[in-house]
Amino acid sequence: MVKYTLVMAKRRWNDFQGNNRFFCDGRLITARQFGILVFVVIVILVIAVLYLAFDARFLVLNIRPIGVGVIFPVIGIAFMFYSLAYVLKAGCTDPGIVPRAYRDEETYNLTLGAEDSSGTAKGYLGTPARYRTVTVNGIQIKLKYCVTCKIWRPPRASHCGLCNNCFEQFDHHCPWVGNCVAKRNYRYFYLFLVTMTIGTVYVMGCNVAVIVIASKQHGFLYAIKTYPASIIEFCVSGLGAISVSGLAMMHTWLIARMETTNEEMKGSFRSRPGEESALNPYITSRNCFENFCIVVCGPFTPSLIGRRDEVDVEGSVLEEECTYGATTQAEKTSDLPAQSTELERRSSHPPEDQSVIVSAEVHSERQQLITD
Repeated sequence: MVKYTLVMAKRRWNDFQGNNRFFCDGRLITARQFGILVFVVIVILVIAVLYLAFDARFLVLNIRPIGVGVIFPVIGIAFMFYSLAYVLKAGCTDPGIVPRAYRDEETYNLTLGAEDSSGTAKGYLGTPARYRTVTVNGIQIKLKYCVTCKIWRPPRASHCGLCNNCFEQFDHHCPWVGNCVAKRNYRYFYLFLVTMTIGTVYVMGCNVAVIVIASKQHGFLYAIKTYPASIIEFCVSGLGAISVSGLAMMHTWLIARMETTNEEMKGSFRSRPGEESALNPYITSRNCFENFCIVVCGPFTPSLIGRRDEVDVEGSVLEEECTYGATTQAEKTSDLPAQSTELERRSSHPPEDQSVIVSAEVHSERQQLITD
């Protein structure tokens, strides 16, 4: 009787730790609570349908000279399309999850760092009261240890309690896009705020134009009764504009200062009583335009978690009866196929024993990330 261990390939996202959800075979990733993202998408679609069905049609037929009014639906469609594309891109992109430590790397990480006499590295029960420092543009930055991920977080990284993962250049967890906003999807989040603000204000302007033109032709009461969709659009677009315009202005200010929402809320670079103002080591230029180019048009960093990589997992054990005739046990062993020998060799070395090699590669990559 010969036992065969089936080795099946499985995507890494199937056993991914954390509270994120994966769709389309790991191509899309969101937070656990993404219902508000669906609501935002529906609101954008409703506004677009009402605008094209009523306001755009009215403006095309009533703006003189004939043909000039076509520009209004074209501009409206462009704003709505980009708003929808950016919110979906921000909500379904890996924000920049930092991989968790392997078992052997956990033990190694606990040996790093020095005792924290100031107590600034205090955390949850079990967190080592230790810290590490790295130099970023000539300024010393303290690294914190994550008790959940068992890693030393890279500079500007933070742990999200809702997603239960550490993120590079963490900004905040945004329920409106159903995901964390961090290094890899921040540009899409900011562009969504900008296009949504301009788009909703544009639709409101078209709503007012429809009511004004209809009032001049037939009176104000007639315009209200005939075009109630314009009033509904104006109210919905107004609520949307109020919601996102403030965020758009705040993040514009943050980009100009090269800060994240998390750093601003914590006052990482804010002057405290009796202390000198902490310098921001991440400002590469004092020119606000260059800062915008870096954030919005900078290189798109690859994902670190390899969620669609294939990993080998052990399957069920099959038993096959082999008849060798009147031969000795030694002859049976020597006549086994090479494939059986290879499967037995794999079964004697389970995948977790190979974690040392993989962990060493990941650790070197993480050390390079911290140094950079």
